[in-house]
Amino acid sequence: MKGEYGSLRSQLRGYLFEKVIMEMLRKNNFIEVDVLNEPADRVRELRRGFVEFKGRGCWHQIDCPCDYGKDIPFLYPIRLLGEVKFYKSPLEKKHIREFIGVIKDIQENYFVTAGAVRQDFSSRKMEIGVYFSANGFQEEAEKLAYAHGIKTISYENNYLLNKIKQLIAELERNYLSIKCIRNDIWNEFWDEFEEAIRNGNYEHNQRRHFYWNEGYRQVLEEIRQSLMRIRSSFIATTATGVFLHFVSDYDFPEDLFRQTDEGLCRVYYNHDNYGKRYFWLEINGDDLRRRFYFTPPQSLDEEAVYGRERVLDEKGRVFRVLKVNITLSGIVRNLTLRLDDDWLNDTRNRRFE
Repeated sequence: MKGEYGSLRSQLRGYLFEKVIMEMLRKNNFIEVDVLNEPADRVRELRRGFVEFKGRGCWHQIDCPCDYGKDIPFLYPIRLLGEVKFYKSPLEKKHIREFIGVIKDIQENYFVTAGAVRQDFSSRKMEIGVYFSANGFQEEAEKLAYAHGIKTISYENNYLLNKIKQLIAELERNYLSIKCIRNDIWNEFWDEFEEAIRNGNYEHNQRRHFYWNEGYRQVLEEIRQSLMRIRSSFIATTATGVFLHFVSDYDFPEDLFRQTDEGLCRVYYNHDNYGKRYFWLEINGDDLRRRFYFTPPQSLDEEAVYGRERVLDEKGRVFRVLKVNITLSGIVRNLTLRLDDDWLNDTRNRRFE
């Protein structure tokens, strides 16, 4: 709540956003790492929600550690090591630089003891570093991440996620004290928050109730409802190698892909009540014209300032091919969406009429 240490408040806001990201990852076949079934010399959890992995040099705490629930031929099981930040401004390259060192240290901590046989080797994972930022990245930070294989996911101006971000900021600012971070309280608070936004359970321990301010339940319920409103969520890769997280308050139109893995799409943008741009994708043939909101690559967002020919050219460059990983009817599908060139050309011609 107001009047408390600013740095700790920012830290608390990040913790809350971590749980939201984890809830969305669960919808994409990612499963939280089960610490109890991991080698104790490689993975530990000394505090609830603070999972640490052993590197060659030291232990590293990972915000969103989870395993991908599906296997891919010739790859070790994929383990996502997610870093989550909810800063008020885009992340700088110093944040990426630190994360590069963490991922590298964890990835290199595999050894084979002399005399060991193959069946005694510890289970190896393919650790993938992903950085989730509530308010984007500076250009130099994204370049550094790309050069070192770190994936970046921005939620700077995602129409559906903006509401959740506002609610988290409101909860942190007006209804929650940093006293919940105390070591003797944290485990209980973390379980309470998870139960509230996942299952709508607000039966909190009244003895510990001092870190909540009156009226907090309504905000927690709004966060839960906002998460429930997200009916579809999937990760896609653009032709330019940018990773995007698409979310919608509608189900994915899987009927359009019952007999094919390819389709056409269109990309639009508009302005909200505050004058901020937001982008969405629509899939050709969908009578409902369902919108899948995403945060665009910085280049597309910048060209939208100028509009006209420049933004159309950038749409064509970025969305020439979009690779989509999504589960439909319980089956993991790898779809290919291509920007509708006829639509793009018609739009371009209408602008010059």
